[in-house]
Amino acid sequence: MIFCDSAKYFFLSYFRAFTSLCFSADGEYILAGGQSKNVCIYNVAESLIVKKFEITQNRSLDAVDDFINRRKLNEFGNIALVEEREELEGGNVTLKLPGVRKGDMSSRVLKPEVRVFSLQFSPTGQQWAAATTEGLLIYSLTSGLVFDPWDLQIGITPDAVKNSIRDGDYLNALTMAMKLNESALIQEVIENIPVKDVELIVSSLSEQYIQRLLVIISSALDSSRHLEFYLIWAQTLLTVHGPKIAPQKNMAYLLALEKSLVRKYDQISKICEFNKFTIQYVMKLGDEIAKKAKNQDKMELDDSNSEEEVDNNENDDLYMSD
Repeated sequence: MIFCDSAKYFFLSYFRAFTSLCFSADGEYILAGGQSKNVCIYNVAESLIVKKFEITQNRSLDAVDDFINRRKLNEFGNIALVEEREELEGGNVTLKLPGVRKGDMSSRVLKPEVRVFSLQFSPTGQQWAAATTEGLLIYSLTSGLVFDPWDLQIGITPDAVKNSIRDGDYLNALTMAMKLNESALIQEVIENIPVKDVELIVSSLSEQYIQRLLVIISSALDSSRHLEFYLIWAQTLLTVHGPKIAPQKNMAYLLALEKSLVRKYDQISKICEFNKFTIQYVMKLGDEIAKKAKNQDKMELDDSNSEEEVDNNENDDLYMSD
C-alpha cells in the first residue's frame, strides 16, 4: 500500500525530531525546527511552547496535510489512499518483492519532504530566520506603522506634542511622544531638544521610558546625520540610568544600541583611514612641488649669475683693448 500525504502525517509524526536549535541572546527562549513544517519557540524557564509557526502550506510537499479530508471517506475506507494515475504516468503501481528486477525501477514516485535546515535568532531578539526547503524565511516583531500607544490619555495628541515643543516644554513633549509610541514623532522631539538640556531631560525621565528611548536612539544612529548629537544622548542615558538598567531584561535593547554603534564605528573608521592616506598623499605631493619649484628657482638664479659673469668678462675685454 502506498500512503497518501494525509496518512503519512500520522505515521511520520512518531519519527520526527528537531535537528536545528538556537537560543536567544538573553537565554530565555529557544527556537527549534527540523523534520517538520512547524518551527516552535519555547520558554526555557517555564519549559512551555510560546508560539508555533507553520512555514508552508505547499501541498506538493510530503506530509503537509494535518487531517484526512472526511469527504474522501466512504464505507470502504479512505479514497485518497487509492492511486488514480494513468498508465503513462506510472499508474498501477505495485510494490516489488525483494530481489525482483523486472519492471521499471523508477515507477515509484516520492514527494520531497519539508525540512528546516538551520535557525538563527538576531542579536536583538526581535527577528529570527529559518533556512527551509521553501527558501529563507525571516520573521520580525517590528510593528512598523502599527499604532500601538500605551498609557494614553485624551489630551495627548501630535498637535499637543508640537505645541509643547514650541513652548519649550521639552520634557512634557518627550513624555507625550513616548506615550503615543510613534518613532518619527519621538525623533522629532529629541532633535528639537538643545544639547545643554539633554542631561536634565534624561535625569527627569522615569525608568519606563528608557527601553523605548534606547530603541529610538539606536535606530536614529543608523539613519540620522546628527551622529554626535545622538552619541551624547546615548552616553547620557547609560551614565544616568545605566546602574538601574537590568542587563537580562533589556539585553535586546542594549544589543541593538551596541550593533548601531559598531556599524557606525566601522563606517567612520573606513572614511578616516581613506582621509588619512589622502591627506598624507596631498602633503607629500605639496612637498614635492615645493622642492621642484625651489630647484627651478635655483637653476634660474644660477643662469642669471652666469649671464652676468659673461657680460662682465666682455666689458673687461673691451676695456683692455682700449
